[in-house]
Amino acid sequence: MLSTISRLRLNARRPSFRQTLLLATPILVSALYARHPFNVSSTWTHLRGMATQSALFVSDDARDYGSFKLLQSFPIKYAPVKVAKWRSEKTGLTVVVGDHQAPVTNGHFAIASEIFDDTGRPHTLEHLIFLGSKSYPFKGVLDQLANRAGSDGTNAWTANDHTAYTISTAGSEGFLTMLPIYVDHILHPTITDAGFVTEVHHINGAGEDAGVVYSEMQARENQSGDLMALEMQRKLYPSTSAYRSETGGLMAMLRVLTAEQIREYHGKYYVPHNLCLLVDGAVPIPELFRVLNDEVEPLILQHRPSLTNGTFTPPSDWVRPFVESSTSKTLAISESTTTVVEFMEEDESMGEISLNWLGPSPTDYRTNLAVQILGDYLTLSATAPLQKAFVEIPKPYCTGISFHTEDRVNHNELSVTAWDVPTKHLEALGKMLVDKMRAIAQNEGIDMERLGLVLRMSKRKLLEYMETNVSGVLSDVVIADFLYGDLRGKDLPPAFDDLEDYAALEQWSAQDWADLLSKYYVSQPFIGVVGKPSAALSAKLDQAEKDRLAERREKLGEKKLKELEQKLQEAKTESDKPPPEGMITDFSITDPKGLSWVPVETGINNAPGQTVNSDRGEVQLHLDQDAAELPFQAHFAHVKSNFVTVSALFDTINVPPHLKPYFSILQTAIFASGVKRADGTILSHEQVVDQLNDFTVVKSAYFTFRNVFTEVMTIELKVEKGDYEKAVGWLRDLITGLVFTKERLQVIVAKQLQELPFEKRDGNKVASAWADRLGYDAAKSTSEACSLLNLLEFVPVTAKALEHSPDEVIKMLEQAKAYLLDPSIMRVSVRGDVLSLPSPRSVLAKSFLPVQPSPLAPLSTSAQTKTALGENPSKKMVLVPMPAIEGSYSLHFAKGPTGWDHPDLPALILAASVLNAAESYLWKSVRGSGLAYGASISVGAESGTVAYSVYRSPNAKLAYEEAKKILTGLADGTVELDRNIVDGARSSLTYKYARASETVMAAAGTAYLNEVLKGVGKDYNQRLLEKFPSITLHEIRSVIQRYLLPIFSSDTAIGAVTVSAGKADEVEAGFREMGFEVERKELPHLGDAEGSDEDVNTKTRLRVKQAPDVKLGILSLTLTLVTAMQRLCWEELWDCEPSSRAPTNPGPARAAFAEILPRLHPDRLFQQCTACRVSRLADLWRAQVQGDR
Repeated sequence: MLSTISRLRLNARRPSFRQTLLLATPILVSALYARHPFNVSSTWTHLRGMATQSALFVSDDARDYGSFKLLQSFPIKYAPVKVAKWRSEKTGLTVVVGDHQAPVTNGHFAIASEIFDDTGRPHTLEHLIFLGSKSYPFKGVLDQLANRAGSDGTNAWTANDHTAYTISTAGSEGFLTMLPIYVDHILHPTITDAGFVTEVHHINGAGEDAGVVYSEMQARENQSGDLMALEMQRKLYPSTSAYRSETGGLMAMLRVLTAEQIREYHGKYYVPHNLCLLVDGAVPIPELFRVLNDEVEPLILQHRPSLTNGTFTPPSDWVRPFVESSTSKTLAISESTTTVVEFMEEDESMGEISLNWLGPSPTDYRTNLAVQILGDYLTLSATAPLQKAFVEIPKPYCTGISFHTEDRVNHNELSVTAWDVPTKHLEALGKMLVDKMRAIAQNEGIDMERLGLVLRMSKRKLLEYMETNVSGVLSDVVIADFLYGDLRGKDLPPAFDDLEDYAALEQWSAQDWADLLSKYYVSQPFIGVVGKPSAALSAKLDQAEKDRLAERREKLGEKKLKELEQKLQEAKTESDKPPPEGMITDFSITDPKGLSWVPVETGINNAPGQTVNSDRGEVQLHLDQDAAELPFQAHFAHVKSNFVTVSALFDTINVPPHLKPYFSILQTAIFASGVKRADGTILSHEQVVDQLNDFTVVKSAYFTFRNVFTEVMTIELKVEKGDYEKAVGWLRDLITGLVFTKERLQVIVAKQLQELPFEKRDGNKVASAWADRLGYDAAKSTSEACSLLNLLEFVPVTAKALEHSPDEVIKMLEQAKAYLLDPSIMRVSVRGDVLSLPSPRSVLAKSFLPVQPSPLAPLSTSAQTKTALGENPSKKMVLVPMPAIEGSYSLHFAKGPTGWDHPDLPALILAASVLNAAESYLWKSVRGSGLAYGASISVGAESGTVAYSVYRSPNAKLAYEEAKKILTGLADGTVELDRNIVDGARSSLTYKYARASETVMAAAGTAYLNEVLKGVGKDYNQRLLEKFPSITLHEIRSVIQRYLLPIFSSDTAIGAVTVSAGKADEVEAGFREMGFEVERKELPHLGDAEGSDEDVNTKTRLRVKQAPDVKLGILSLTLTLVTAMQRLCWEELWDCEPSSRAPTNPGPARAAFAEILPRLHPDRLFQQCTACRVSRLADLWRAQVQGDR
């Protein structure tokens, strides 16, 4: 099941571990086909030191266990983690353990999946694995059992060189119980014909192609990223290389693929000696190997009796994928070439380019690290050479440039990508980039002072990443080693020798770095791919598809079509056979009382008149002994960490309407403008960028806090705890001393302008934006006044004004900035090792904003910003035809309970979890019927709304209608409410809420959110979990009836749908039949197709072409700009607060957001819970990460 990062930006596989740490551009690309969006799980309770303390957290368990012989064992020198690798003498199964303290146990099961054609067998097989095993031959059993084991279901992804299956559980007991069941599904799946029909491909009674996998690829095949990536693969690799293949499957090949071909593929590659199991967390190693020796190995040998005769040796015909196959043939690029690939887009103003070279060996870790450091040096920030030359200019050649590497068997792929390129520059920019790199290598030289800054920042982020996502680090390194490293593991320890590699690179000279640039980029030929938008292509492809289907229908005839429909229904019936009752009920359920929560202790400095309670312990005593009280609210959450995060929160609900849209520009400008420091020193924007980069780990400005309180603008810095006072001083100066200039603002706005064509290609994002426009008033809501639809007008107008009346724009921004100095709207949060800070409160008194004491205004909520339709949803729908998409996306709202203390909220949260669970009601009725790739219910306690979203549907109306049927049946009792599914949903919620506080900083953020912002107490999540077991089936039916069914009535709901142009009439007619008043909307075009040097706004087809002297303050009432953090679970980016409000998130704060990128495991950049309908997290890196939950 496809959940991808648009492969335009990268090419075939996820970034290496080191690239993950270093990549700091707003792009992440990888060809990943995933079962559904990942819930990022990671890390340990705290990082208490470096190499000398690693052994404190591990036992002496690195030894042989039965048939599993120890190959390698070593501590990671900069983190409390010990890694060990074993291989079974009986089966050849590889096992790697990352031993560290954590409340969650993570499992990755990796298969080296080589394919030499475009049938998509690795991807289709990944789907079929979950439909049952020889021992558990029932669809959905695996996920139901995983939920009961304290997980949120299983997951998987398919890349160009491997398929990985994942599971994470609260604690280790449930994981160990699931281990043999999961292995059974992977190695011994049923792969039935019926499963193939429903999950992979079928022809329905209307003669149309369908199936979950087919629908995925239909939505992707003609997107710019896929087209460009596939073209690059074709140009770089010969037919004897598996890297040439489309592992997801091309539609033409999927239409002729058979279940038997998939079975043959499984038999060849899904063998125990081609399987690596990685387990990380605080799992008891002896118990793990007891399960492996006593349960897993006998299960394998039962199906492979030939392995029972002695020590395992690979079969004589076994060829190790990639390493020993024809793929391993050494490559060479003989000459530089550039190919133009067209993609569907009505707005032809902007395209993209990708340049690709051959790089070092995947096991040459030091050189690969040097290449990544060099890429950061060239592109990392506004002061980087390529950014300064091509991006940070009034008329940018592009809005971003990224360097990336992909692990490959002999030579890694190196790529440079530029996006949002004006069409006129598309075919020239590649050469310009290479010429600039040549000039740097041969004439301009390397700035060693700045190179040193990049090295220091990279090391700092490495340590921070190991604190926040050790599981991601381990999985990336271990899977790459399994694919390409020495079988006995000798390449694994050097993969973690980062500190030694950094030390060596710190000794390099400028010439060494110039030579590296010349060797891998300047002196080598490259393969260039240009992605060019085409308005004509959509109509051409649409007509071709209609002709193909018409020809098929005529050929098949009515009788055959009826037979095909009957075959489909029979397959559904067979696939949906329920398992025996005992198979589910005999499996124990995780008890939330047994969870181990990360300890957080809080203290508070209340604002005048406030009485917010916190822990009255050591932290509060530490604060009380430190100076006088502050004139504003400041909350302190103490956890064991090497870092501290300082956040300033400003409630913007009362910002005057004419100033609201300027906050979009302000959020970007905060970290991209000059600053006047408190001592009077004036710094240029380049000095600001470099000085901040030299001590921060994260710097960001965004709306919301942890995905709630949409009117709150948060400005924060994350630094090493020794830099706490420096961070506070910088926050003060960034807020009070920001210097706006015409020249700098023109650069910022020009980049935003060029990003717009990409943003409006996202059907899911546009549907959400229109639904929000119906429900929320931009005159009341600053975040809504900074959303995609109004961005399309505000940015062009502002760009024009900056040419003719820049003082007016600057005046508005100064007024917006001044608004932040009101102490009645200001809150401060300090999260980290508070007890190690000598003066946590007096530092704020000395170095933060100089404000007078003032009562703190109540915190606003999105419920206060609704339109009349938002308050009383009824009838209204917007439909947007989009030539750039195939299929449709929709979002519908209705009223829900308001407030986190509402008595109906626990039952409603549980009801949504029941409906959204894998292999549950929506999964089976909507996804299982091929009506959509994903559908979900969400609950927004802040906004007082509930919502239903449809993702990638051939016809969103049908997916909406089917959900209405199933919910109606559940409410009136005609559809059984399965107690086993409900129990699994309860257990899955246990994992979800544990994960919300899984890392130290996530736990600290949750404590602040609950204790201060929500006002429900620090332990709210734990108390909520205690309520779920007592909720009855009757209560669940009741909340479905009262809150969720109104989503599916035109009398009580509003919504929006985006649809491919060819399907617009059909979808519109369907929703009209259901009683909706459907209004069509068109997205504006931005600029001319040739990318003229003339100002882009002079030819834009917008309604706003007012003269330059029109007051921007008046125009701003209806203009908005999206902010990059609107719908994110920001603190650790994987804690998601369910909300039915779904503003979209284009790029004003991408530069700030990129600071977080190195902390995220790239295989998990997906929507993090079933509630989110925002496009996906990786949209913020300009990649379309897409999923089905």
